[in-house]
Amino acid sequence: MPIFIFRTHGLLRHLAVALLYMLSLLAGAAPVNPALTLADLIGAAVLNNKDLSVARYAVEGARARLLQAGVPPNPRLEIFGRNDVMFSNDGEYAVSIGFSQDFPVAGRIARQRDIARVDIALALAEIAQADRRLAGEVAAAYYRLLVLDRQIVAQKHLIEVNTELVRVIRNRLQTAEVSEIDIATAQLELQRSIGQRYLLQTQWVAQIALLNQLLGRTASEPLDLDLALPMPGTPPDLDTLQRQALSARPDLRTEYLNADRARADQALARAERWEDWTVRVDMEQDRLVLDDGPPQSPGRAIGLSLSIPLPLKNSRQGRIAEALSAGAQADARVQALEFSIGNEVTRLHTEVTHLEQPLLDYQRELLPAGESNVTLVQQAYRQGLAPIFTVIQAQRQQSDVTQAYLDILDRYLQALAMLHTAAATYTQHLGLPEDPAPVPSSKGN
Repeated sequence: MPIFIFRTHGLLRHLAVALLYMLSLLAGAAPVNPALTLADLIGAAVLNNKDLSVARYAVEGARARLLQAGVPPNPRLEIFGRNDVMFSNDGEYAVSIGFSQDFPVAGRIARQRDIARVDIALALAEIAQADRRLAGEVAAAYYRLLVLDRQIVAQKHLIEVNTELVRVIRNRLQTAEVSEIDIATAQLELQRSIGQRYLLQTQWVAQIALLNQLLGRTASEPLDLDLALPMPGTPPDLDTLQRQALSARPDLRTEYLNADRARADQALARAERWEDWTVRVDMEQDRLVLDDGPPQSPGRAIGLSLSIPLPLKNSRQGRIAEALSAGAQADARVQALEFSIGNEVTRLHTEVTHLEQPLLDYQRELLPAGESNVTLVQQAYRQGLAPIFTVIQAQRQQSDVTQAYLDILDRYLQALAMLHTAAATYTQHLGLPEDPAPVPSSKGN
C-alpha cells in the first residue's frame, strides 16, 4: 500500500484549492468546492490552527535571543572630580575621565551563541511536534465522523424497516390477523430507533464543531467532507514504520537537540570559569597647593589598568557539575524515548493488524447473514408463521451486529490514525477493508 508523507504537498494542494476559488469568483462562475479529504483537512489545520499560530512566535523569540547572545558588554564612562572649595579654598583640585571595557575570555560569547542556535532548532522542533499532534487530532476527528456517518445511516435504515413493519401490522390488524400488542411493540421499537438516530446526529454536530476548531474555523461553519472509506490494504511493515518514526519524530529530535544543548552548556560552564577581564584607560589632571611654597602648575597623566579575576576559590565547579548531570540526563531521555517510540509503534501496528480480520469477517459473513435472517423472519411474519417478537429480536440482532461492526471499525480507524501519528507519516491513504453495502455514506444526513 502506498504511503504519502504529508509535508508541503498538502499545503500546496490547499493553496491550489484557494486559488481555484478566487479564479472562479473573478470569472463570475460558481465556486469550486470539492469535498475535503483527510490530507486537505490536515493542510488547512496546519495553516489556520490558532494554537499553532501562537506556537510559531517561539521561533522569533529564539532568534532574538541569538541576536542578544552575540552582543559584547557595553563600555563604561567614568568621571571623577574633587576640590577644596568647601574647606581651605586654596585652589587644589583633581579631575579625571576614563573608559573601561570588559572583554570576555575563553570564548564565552561564542558558547552562548551555540546555545542560542540550538534554542532556535528546539523551537522549530516544537512546532513540528505540534504539527504532528495536530495532524493526529484531525485524523481522529475525521475518522470519528466517518463512523458516525455510517451509524446514522444504519439507524436510518432501521427506522425505515420499523416503519414498514408498522405499516404491515396496521394492514394485518384491519383483517384481525394480529392483536394491538403487535402494533404497540413495533411502534416502541420505531421510537427507540428514532431516539438513537437523534443522539447520533447530536454527536455528529459536536464532532463537526471539534473539527472546525482544529481547522481554525468557527464551530458552526459547514464542512463538506469526503467520507468515503480509504482503499483496502494493510499498513506498512513494522520495521518500515519504526525506521520512519525514529527518523521523523519531532519529539525525538527535540531530545537529541536537548542533548546537544546540554553539551553546549557544558562548554559554556567551563568558559565561565574565567570571568571577563576589564581594561581601563583614563586621563587625570590635578593641582596641588603647597603651604608657603610657590604656585604649582596643573599636572596631567594618562593611566592604563588591566583587571584579571583569578578563579581560585570559585571555578564554577558546581555549575560545571550541574551541566554534566544535565547532559547525562538528556542522553538517558533520548534512549528512553527511542525505546518508548519502538514499543508504541509495535503496539499500534499489532492492534491494527489484529482488527483487520474481524472487519473482513463482519463484511463477508455476519452482516450479510443478519440481513438475510431479517428478510426471512419478516416474510414469515407476513405469512403468519412468526410472532412479532421474533421479528423484533431478529432486527435487534442485526442492529447489534451492525453496531459491533461499526465499533470495530471505529477502533480500527482510531488505531490506524494513532499508528501513523506515532510514525509521523501524515498520510493520505491509510488502508482499510472495504465498506459493506448495507452501511453507505450519507454525510451525516
